[in-house]
Amino acid sequence: MSPIPARATESLAELLRTLVDIPSVTGDETAIADFVAGRLARAGRGEVVRSGRSVVWRGPQRGRPMVVMAGHLDTVPPNGNAKALIEGDQLFGVGSTDMKAGDAVMLKLAETLDLDAARFDLTLVFYDGEEGPAAGNSLGRLLGEMPWIRQARLAVLLEPTDLQLEVGCNGVMNLEVRVTGKAAHSARPWLGVNAIERAADWLASITRFPVTPVMLHGVEFRETLQVTTLHAGRARNVVPDELVANLNHRFTPDRTAAEAEARLRAMLPAGFEAEVRDAAEPGKVCLDDPEVASFVRRFRLAVAGKQGWTDVSRFTAAGIPAFNFGPGIVELCHQAGEYCSIRNLDIAHQWLSEFLLRAEDA
Repeated sequence: MSPIPARATESLAELLRTLVDIPSVTGDETAIADFVAGRLARAGRGEVVRSGRSVVWRGPQRGRPMVVMAGHLDTVPPNGNAKALIEGDQLFGVGSTDMKAGDAVMLKLAETLDLDAARFDLTLVFYDGEEGPAAGNSLGRLLGEMPWIRQARLAVLLEPTDLQLEVGCNGVMNLEVRVTGKAAHSARPWLGVNAIERAADWLASITRFPVTPVMLHGVEFRETLQVTTLHAGRARNVVPDELVANLNHRFTPDRTAAEAEARLRAMLPAGFEAEVRDAAEPGKVCLDDPEVASFVRRFRLAVAGKQGWTDVSRFTAAGIPAFNFGPGIVELCHQAGEYCSIRNLDIAHQWLSEFLLRAEDA
């Protein structure tokens, strides 16, 4: 059996408190990556690879199927919750639920799992840039730098799911729509063309886009379309010659980004300009994969579709069956009162350990 370091006796709550207290807003993940890399190196139980502000740990290779577990290190900016606080079973603090709780479970697995007795070779990916634009998310870069990761039999993304199993994920697109007019003095509006007036009927229609449920493999996803930013006007006495609206579209896993874009453009009146500012493909629903189905059965898990975008998309695009499962509570993500249940931490660690060590009928 691989030696277990003395620090493995530290509770998951203590470890999560330490992680929360290390600032790691998107773009500033160096300190937490240093901590994770140092801790894994001191454990001496596998290979630690550093790539920028990301850390990859590769356990002993025994020719077994490989499972990859992944968690992002960055958080949104704190909102009066920069430091961890424990009250009863709840550990509060920025990133406590999204998703340093998952990172803590991953670190503990690297330190406590009987790696020689496991039925899988284990790889852990701690990556940066997830909370920012898709182009800055480092997981895609890591999959390119380390092509051996793409040989994984299964990927588990420890995003917050409150111990449910969430399959797939919606795609996301931000389409910037530009409506032009002609500036004029507001006292003589007939000499201009008001861009707001030109866009008004369309805005009234697009803001009533219904939340639309879509069933895939027996699981519900919801398609949404929201106007999230709106800018117009240069001065209070000038007829606005331009209006710019951002459409944030969450589209279900049965569509591609190209199909989603075509659908949005078909909703635009003639003469309106549009440009895709950011987009990410949805994640494949993998409930038909034997290991995913086994995980659901053995722990009698509720199954839901992932409404928000996650890196299950990148894993499934690389041909790796994947699902979301973590101790964090999805409804609390990015909130000032964000917390994670300490009980959830322990259960997630226990279940993932059992899954890695023993087959369902063992």
